[in-house]
Amino acid sequence: MRLGLAELMKPISVLAQSYASRRQELATSQKSAGQFVSEADEAIESAIRDALSERYGNVPMIGEEQGGALDTAASCWAIDPIDGTSNFLRGLPMWGVSIGLLERGDFVAGVIALPELNLILSNEPGQALHLNDRSFVRPKNPLGGKLIALGENDFETGDQTDNRAASLRAEGYTVVRYRSAVFSLASAALGRLDGYVEHGCCLWDVAAAASICRAVGLAVSAESLGGERFSIDARAIS
Repeated sequence: MRLGLAELMKPISVLAQSYASRRQELATSQKSAGQFVSEADEAIESAIRDALSERYGNVPMIGEEQGGALDTAASCWAIDPIDGTSNFLRGLPMWGVSIGLLERGDFVAGVIALPELNLILSNEPGQALHLNDRSFVRPKNPLGGKLIALGENDFETGDQTDNRAASLRAEGYTVVRYRSAVFSLASAALGRLDGYVEHGCCLWDVAAAASICRAVGLAVSAESLGGERFSIDARAIS
């Protein structure tokens, strides 16, 4: 079954870019310490929900800003309208839009837009990863060494995350933190990073990226920690 996720995402990415071009004018609020939401987050999630409903009918959805829950079969669309809102509002390019599909708890399809980079990554069942409508093969690391991104959140303390970074360094990784799971996981799928690790991210952060990273051959572990929280470890296989 062809879902047409890239086509669905194109106008959403354009909408996100239009908000980014006037980011200084946007109404914003703080959800928790260091966690912001803007009118762009709300508008983009509404646009995604409308597009999914129009294309696929009355389907379960869960989103960062407008809520929802997995149905009894653990199947739904999981939406992150802007992952990396702080980056978005500060004018940094490390943010993304994510739409992932779960069926019976499995991550089966997804699409991610990186609007500042004009990139759309999409994966559908039985297909290779597509980048801007073309089949994509993840390139090998041309430099040697190992570069991994690490996520941080309010699920674990800063010291716990720093200890995780130290463990990764002991494994031979150089560690960076971009403050966006979607951007970082997409970068790993593109071959620009060798992996991404986060303990305590949310379902909508990983729903699309888990499928996308697996499609290009990364080893991906995405485990539920209860509720909407997940632990993800996605790495290139050496």
